Amino acid sequence: MTTMEVTPVEDVERACGTLLAAFHDSSANDFLNCKFQDVPLEETLASHSRADELTRNTIMFYVDRGAEFVQTGDYATVAIWTVPHKHVAVDRTKDERFNAVFLDESQRVKERVIPQGMQYYYLFMVGRDPVSAVKGSVRALFDHYIERANRENVALVLEAISDHARDVYEHFGFVNYNTFKYGAGEVDSNGHLDSNGDGHTGYLMIYLPK
Repeated sequence: MTTMEVTPVEDVERACGTLLAAFHDSSANDFLNCKFQDVPLEETLASHSRADELTRNTIMFYVDRGAEFVQTGDYATVAIWTVPHKHVAVDRTKDERFNAVFLDESQRVKERVIPQGMQYYYLFMVGRDPVSAVKGSVRALFDHYIERANRENVALVLEAISDHARDVYEHFGFVNYNTFKYGAGEVDSNGHLDSNGDGHTGYLMIYLPK
């Protein structure tokens, strides 16, 4: 187990900078921000600054509502977690097809997989500064929350929005319980507008306490 400390964010701007850098070229993240903020997809394709603005809006939506905003490795890795008994309520979007896939089906899977009565932490976002030279910060973050999950007898839940992220989470003991498509008929797998596109692939992953 690593001894790198995980602490609450004190410098919000610096933490936002880490997450913005980590998701700067993530078309899947841009798509989700557009959906949850009811913004036309064309807006993020036209401007990186607009995409960054939407990401910042989403970060602060969670932080302002009491989610844990934490960092490790001198802001090398930053994460946002909602906590047991205090999850952040997210409104349904205007796209009911998206709601059915990303919200409703995910809720059914959580109810099926997580033992009745067990609470969970939800990892809304985690990002590593792509230019940081600090090693082990991602592991430190997950070791910290896995230890808490085991000690408190609660689960950890997240959605991976890339194959690489899925593989990383599997390495830390998360299991993929639902592979799903979102954005089909709107974008291709690279996030470009395409009425015949396959959309993005997501993975609902859960860690159950040991």
